[in-house]
Amino acid sequence: MSRESVLLFGLGGIGGIYACILQLSGKCDVHVVARSNYSAVKEKGFKLISPKFGNHDGLKFAGVWKSTEEAAASGTKFSYVLCANKALLDAKPSLSDHLSPIITPSFTSIVLLQNGVGAEEPLHKSFPDTTIISAVVWTGGKPLPTADGVEQFNREGLTIGVDYRAGGDKKEEDEKLQKLVGWLKAGKGDCTVTEDIQSERWVKVIWNCCWNSLTTATRLKTGPFFDSSSQALPLCYTVMREVEAVAKAKGLKIEDGTVDKLIKQCTDVAYPGLPSSMMADNLAGRPMEVEVILGTPVREGQRLGVPVPTLTAIYTIVKALDYGNQNTEAAKA
Repeated sequence: MSRESVLLFGLGGIGGIYACILQLSGKCDVHVVARSNYSAVKEKGFKLISPKFGNHDGLKFAGVWKSTEEAAASGTKFSYVLCANKALLDAKPSLSDHLSPIITPSFTSIVLLQNGVGAEEPLHKSFPDTTIISAVVWTGGKPLPTADGVEQFNREGLTIGVDYRAGGDKKEEDEKLQKLVGWLKAGKGDCTVTEDIQSERWVKVIWNCCWNSLTTATRLKTGPFFDSSSQALPLCYTVMREVEAVAKAKGLKIEDGTVDKLIKQCTDVAYPGLPSSMMADNLAGRPMEVEVILGTPVREGQRLGVPVPTLTAIYTIVKALDYGNQNTEAAKA
């Protein structure tokens, strides 16, 4: 009996690590869509450098594809499609457009390994009969300069759960989640399963709204930002408190002391200064995950009548930076 197939879309730092974890599990056939590094991965295989999973050279995936259309043309039917591409809600083509060729209704499950909040809703609209599994990623990973592998650093772990669809069969969706978690654990991946994934995602976005946006706007890691003025740390508290208030107004479970805990994690001596993926994207002139990290909390605050003045200001500034990156003529001095 042939093994089930999974497809990893977005073979960057995080996507590469989870493609390797599933490959090392031996439980499924792993296919990847490698858009920017197709030639290197196709020719050399894939390399993993990791203190947790060991070093592996020349891992061979069952399929390496340039696009989802090419993957679909192979005739492979995918049980899971793991999305580790950047969460760009306003991108054209959209994530739904990319996934459409490879989704088999009521069979394929979509798994989001992405930052931010609000990415599930358009997928539910596009694929109403599809299970959407959502994960909060706490893994450190970066692509190798050679473009044929990744390095896993810091910790590795997912908090993962089903974003239950209206009218869906909860038992069936839970079974799909448990199968995937079993495969990840067989590859030594760390998974914490939750039935309230949106609360977990909003806790992470409390973190991201602050650190991603402020490192991007100031071009400073967190440590130097704290040192820049006496108002830096109070600003962080203000941003986090606004996002926390929106999450609570949505009825999500945010434990008391969450903001203090997140601030402490970043001001602890163990963290001399964190950069962020958004900061790196801005400096490189790449599109940024502004909408899922800042835009959704701002819009939800406005919808629910929760004041978010500081968050709105930061969103507007970072959105303008993103606009300037994509419209270089407009950004010239």
